[in-house]
Amino acid sequence: MSTADHRAQVSETLDLEALVASLDLAIEDMRRLAERLLEELGAIESRDPDGLLRLVVDKQALVTRLETETARQRDWIEAAGFDFTPEGVERFIRTHDRDDRLATRWSALLDQTRRCDQLNSDNARSIERDQRRIAMMLRLLKGEDASTTTYDPRGRTAAGGQRGRTISQA
Repeated sequence: MSTADHRAQVSETLDLEALVASLDLAIEDMRRLAERLLEELGAIESRDPDGLLRLVVDKQALVTRLETETARQRDWIEAAGFDFTPEGVERFIRTHDRDDRLATRWSALLDQTRRCDQLNSDNARSIERDQRRIAMMLRLLKGEDASTTTYDPRGRTAAGGQRGRTISQA
């Protein structure tokens, strides 16, 4: 059997409609995850621990569903004889995507994934800023020189060694 015949046979046995549906589900879940990440930033900035906890639970459920869909997609791609890598998926799409439905969805999924990654990084930076601000306030309250910073072995700022007067002493 020629390679072209083998690919045609694999195409017939693949349930491309199910793969398209899986990609649609993943795109929608990624869109919802992006919404939750935006809401999370609001909860972080407004210091709303109850809202943040609710969002963490929602995000975890979405991530679990995304992991399930990703595993299904990996199974389909690998069953067709392709690696589940960016290059392997692109080759799979070039081979099996007759009407551009897979390519469009795969591109949308990658875009949503990049968006979620950026939002997650933004949220992490916001948390780190808050942590630095709180640490500086604590150093001031303890009477330490807040302008002096050193770094611990992890590269995080550590309290300086100089002592000033505490607020109660001032």
